[in-house]
Amino acid sequence: MAVAPPASLPDNEDILRNILLRLPPLPSSLPRASLVNKLWHRIVSDPAFRRRFRAHHHKAPPLLGFFFEDFNFEQQLDLHIFTPTLDVPDRIPSTRFSCPSKGSLLDFCNGLALLHYGSKAVVWDPVTNYQCSIDFPPEFNINCHVRIYFGAVMRDPNSSAFKLVMLYYAVFERTLCASVYESESEKWGEIISIETFSDISKPSVLVGNKLYFLIRYRSGGFLQFDLDNQSMAVIQMSEDIPIPEGSHVQALRTEDGGLGFAVVSKHRMQLWGKTAISGGNVVRGELQKTVELDQLLSLRPSTDVHESSVIGYDEVNNTIFLWTTMGVFMIQLESMKFKKVSEDTCIRGYFPFASFYPAGSI
Repeated sequence: MAVAPPASLPDNEDILRNILLRLPPLPSSLPRASLVNKLWHRIVSDPAFRRRFRAHHHKAPPLLGFFFEDFNFEQQLDLHIFTPTLDVPDRIPSTRFSCPSKGSLLDFCNGLALLHYGSKAVVWDPVTNYQCSIDFPPEFNINCHVRIYFGAVMRDPNSSAFKLVMLYYAVFERTLCASVYESESEKWGEIISIETFSDISKPSVLVGNKLYFLIRYRSGGFLQFDLDNQSMAVIQMSEDIPIPEGSHVQALRTEDGGLGFAVVSKHRMQLWGKTAISGGNVVRGELQKTVELDQLLSLRPSTDVHESSVIGYDEVNNTIFLWTTMGVFMIQLESMKFKKVSEDTCIRGYFPFASFYPAGSI
């Protein structure tokens, strides 16, 4: 008996749209789909479909690469250099993004960069090259030569609006001050402050409605900034959490959306989760995983005092960037898949860049 041919899908554009909507959000996905035939090309070229595609994948934009700063002594400028991390055909050329030449990078979040230049904050979208220069509140510019600036930027996934949190550390007063800027109102909020024995380091991590900055002093804990209440608190690390001398701590956003942290000491990384902040603002957690980095990454024995250093973290893809004497590796913390991304011999900040890339732009 002859076998009946398999039934074909009905020629329904709505079904096809829903199928194409589930393509991976990589730079090459839509351009390659558009080459199948005229119908597919028309669907993926439709601006309405592209908006739906971004909305469908908004929680997991791909990690396109990272930026780091390099100082040009001849021009006396900070250069912001992009390095792609995806493989062909999704690899973005390193020359694609031309960062504003002035200013220091403070943060990358939701596809936006935050830079500090003089008495201004600069928000920059590398994909569209949109730039917005924002003057600091007058209170930020007093005795600025003894102030250290930090910040975070967040974008509304459903609009072009963004929110900017800017902080400075007054060295002599040992005080952290902050204010929130709303792009829709173009206004700064009230200045709030808190006393602390040290400034903060590394870009923040957004967990729920709270930002967590690492306090620079070893085992000093975190500065917690509540976006809803616009309040700050210093969160100490529990004495039950071992933090050896010379180790590096990195705040994390766990798979369930909670606060976690990594402690890297020499060639060992410990991942902590299931955290809770108890009375007295003390964070406690459970050790989830211990990773021997020399075995995972096949590191050679070294007498270098800086054997492993956390230099960047992408909270969206839960990927950490680790400097070692053999180069820089990025490690996805759930799967423990890793990739060597640089031979960089300098320990400096890496700013991961996760974003959607427009179809047909590679």
